[in-house]
Amino acid sequence: MGKIRVKLRKQKKTKPNIRLNLDLLTSVTDLCQKYNLKVKNKFKALEEIEEVEELWQQLKRSITEAAEEEIPTKERKTNQKWMTEDIPNLMDKRRKAKGEQGEYESIHREVRRKCEEAKEAWLNEKCREIDIFQRQAPSTMYRNVEELIGKKKVSSTGCLKAKNGEIILEKDKILERWSEYIKELFDDERKEIEVMNDNFAGPPILKDEVRTAIWKMKSGKATGPDNIAAEQIKALDEFGINKITELLDEIYETGEIPKEMLKSIFIALPKKDGATECELHRTISLMSQVKKILLRIVMMRVRNKIRPEIGDTQCGFVEGKGTTNVVYMLRMIIERALEMQKDIYLCFIDYTKAFDRVKHWEMIKQLKQLHVDGKDLRIIKKYLLATNCNSQDRK
Repeated sequence: MGKIRVKLRKQKKTKPNIRLNLDLLTSVTDLCQKYNLKVKNKFKALEEIEEVEELWQQLKRSITEAAEEEIPTKERKTNQKWMTEDIPNLMDKRRKAKGEQGEYESIHREVRRKCEEAKEAWLNEKCREIDIFQRQAPSTMYRNVEELIGKKKVSSTGCLKAKNGEIILEKDKILERWSEYIKELFDDERKEIEVMNDNFAGPPILKDEVRTAIWKMKSGKATGPDNIAAEQIKALDEFGINKITELLDEIYETGEIPKEMLKSIFIALPKKDGATECELHRTISLMSQVKKILLRIVMMRVRNKIRPEIGDTQCGFVEGKGTTNVVYMLRMIIERALEMQKDIYLCFIDYTKAFDRVKHWEMIKQLKQLHVDGKDLRIIKKYLLATNCNSQDRK
């Protein structure tokens, strides 16, 4: 007789999340200096610290407290991005003149004219920025294009389907369903991870390595469990490089990693609108930025050992060898085959959760055979064990 469409909405939070305007650290020099000085003063109180956990807690506390005290919060803008300051005032004036027909129509026409002019000016400015960033910063250009075309983000439904197809709305049951799904997804027979190296050798972590790792960090990324952003670390300059080098070198020498740096926050993002099955979500992990610095240093050291073993045909995940070259070669082969009227057979293999199902014990074994330093293997093992232990808690 009829169709009824029901749209489920999430309950709005009573308190909005406070977001710091981290962009000011790169644009306002005085603010960056004040923030840097505040962190130094807070850290100076407990300068003689030898324990890794205490050193990490003091560094984290100094950075987060100084950021809350010095960096202004980001204002939430509900209006359109192209809207100027006088348009909301005219809208308020139009709302107050709702009873008077002549005045209301006059203000309404003015509002429409102002909106058209502001939107046209905003579009022209965005187009100019895209032309400027086309060669200088392609990533910024793509962001401006997405902002210009109004790319729609996929939203979550706030509910999930159980194994039997029943819709789950309760938060506790949704978390249980995610725990059940992840446990089944990563359920396989794995051997115990062994480093198989009693000689924990390896050079100490250098300031240049930390400086390079910090320089390669991308701004605007979400924070991990420690609530420290990449912009906050970059703003500390040499002081931050010295303290982070001291912390990471102590971790590297002793093999003791702070518990908070072993944790990651897993978030499920829907692949399309209305996704209610776990399979239609992709999971990303938010980890500590300091943890990323340590792993990047270890990765650079290991990469130097395994680079000679990589074949010439390997194009993905290798610096200077992108998959674009392979696509070009494949297109050339197809064109030649069409000219010569020859058949081509292509085989595409899509492994389900390929990176999550890597046999870690076999990877450690191969790294050992490539003579990777024992301290690097120990760090890798620590994080692999933490990943295996927390795989049941991905929610």
